[in-house]
Amino acid sequence: RKQEDEDSASLSCMARRGSHMKPPFPELVRKMLSKCRLAYLSTVDSQLGSSHLSLMRFTYLNDVEDGEVVIMSTNKKTKKFEMLQRQKGVSMLVHDFGQNSASAGLYSITLNGNCRIVENVEKAEHYRKAHLAHNPKYPQFIVGDDIAMLCVDVTSARICDINDHVTKWEVNDDAN
Repeated sequence: RKQEDEDSASLSCMARRGSHMKPPFPELVRKMLSKCRLAYLSTVDSQLGSSHLSLMRFTYLNDVEDGEVVIMSTNKKTKKFEMLQRQKGVSMLVHDFGQNSASAGLYSITLNGNCRIVENVEKAEHYRKAHLAHNPKYPQFIVGDDIAMLCVDVTSARICDINDHVTKWEVNDDAN
């Protein structure tokens, strides 16, 4: 509890100063991404000039090869999959709606990045196994011949607390 309070105070202090953080994610963000399971995924169809919003189950991993990534799965027969084949840029909104800790509901995180369809069979199965372990009640969205594994390489984030203090994080931030 004391560590959560210190993490929260530190992040709020950085937010008020308009700080930019460098990789890796701050521990508070890692904890939130580790315990949350739902996010809104926004994709863009550049050909039609439209966007698409999907509620997604996700898994946050610190992978040995890929680093900090967000894993999802989708049916290959969806508009989302079709759009991701043409346009890799995505945004994700993650919010902790849970009521299991004192920090629940205090933060929302908008992640921006590039989503890739995992083609390597071994890597896809590695991610599928981790995703299923994090979302055990939803195999219908994770396992199957028509289910593709997706990997989001996060390039930036905006962390907003309950007091509307925003902290920015970017992979290529040279400000510090």
